[in-house]
Amino acid sequence: MNQQAVYKLICERVSVTPQRVVLAKGIILNTAGKENDSDRIIAKVLKANGVEMPHTVVIHPSVDPMPAIIAASESMSWRVASAEAIWSLIHHGFLVPMAQPQGQAPTLSWTTVVPGSGGESSGWTFDSFFLPYPACVKRAPSLEGASNQFLAEPDLYLSTMNVPNMHRDISDAFREAVKCFRYELFTSAITMLGKASEGAWLELGSSLITAVPQGQEQKFRKQKAQLEDPMEGTLKKIKAVITVYEQQDVFETIARASGIRLEELRSVAIWSDAVRDSRNTIHFGVHPSTPNTYEKVSALLIGAVPHIRVLYRLKDSADTPRSA
Repeated sequence: MNQQAVYKLICERVSVTPQRVVLAKGIILNTAGKENDSDRIIAKVLKANGVEMPHTVVIHPSVDPMPAIIAASESMSWRVASAEAIWSLIHHGFLVPMAQPQGQAPTLSWTTVVPGSGGESSGWTFDSFFLPYPACVKRAPSLEGASNQFLAEPDLYLSTMNVPNMHRDISDAFREAVKCFRYELFTSAITMLGKASEGAWLELGSSLITAVPQGQEQKFRKQKAQLEDPMEGTLKKIKAVITVYEQQDVFETIARASGIRLEELRSVAIWSDAVRDSRNTIHFGVHPSTPNTYEKVSALLIGAVPHIRVLYRLKDSADTPRSA
């Protein structure tokens, strides 16, 4: 493997994913409360993910270059993700830039020299992976002492929820709910939260119906029809899912694997019903049981985190193939 091949391989392995940016945001926001130097903040992100840029890549038949190639690409991936995360946090008002954007493209030395042999040494500059950022940032003063920062940033909120297999439409609804909440559009936030809640229940119901053992499908024919009927209301669909799961003799293995008791599912239904009641205010002449205030909507958003985890933990177990 020559210098050009190694350089190309490093570049091909650099990957800046939304997941990396989300993780970087959480670390950066926490670190920015104690540290203002952006380079040191980014170094904390790399350290938290066990990443370090190698000093030199040795290119010689006697040395395996892959560990250094992987380390270099991972380091640049997390650096670019961190820079993007800093700008996103600035844009959303979580960080305040305290200096002009600056920086330089990442560099990496290489050599073909090993003990007992000659060769050459030089280095690469990776201009494609240069993203400038303010040398110094500060956490927004309004955030100091706040305990629910994740309620104002969609990525942080979903990261807190930590449900990787969530349907895209549901995660988008949660994102919209958080955005609306941040701008005090409480009814809009509740509406999108209701959409996310309904979607999660439908996903769980579909997985439970699919997991019904062969020969027992007729037991759940009515509930399956309710879940698939677009004209059925949310309340009836949630009741259908609970009715299905009440057949613990059918779902004993899934219940044991997930650790989700029927009482827990019913508790989630209570939260979902509170969301539904609040969301119904979008209809003319309909008023929720209590006004959709900051305190109420924030409580429902916070409550979504453990409740949605319950639904998806049960769904994970229902989706897991098991031997007969």
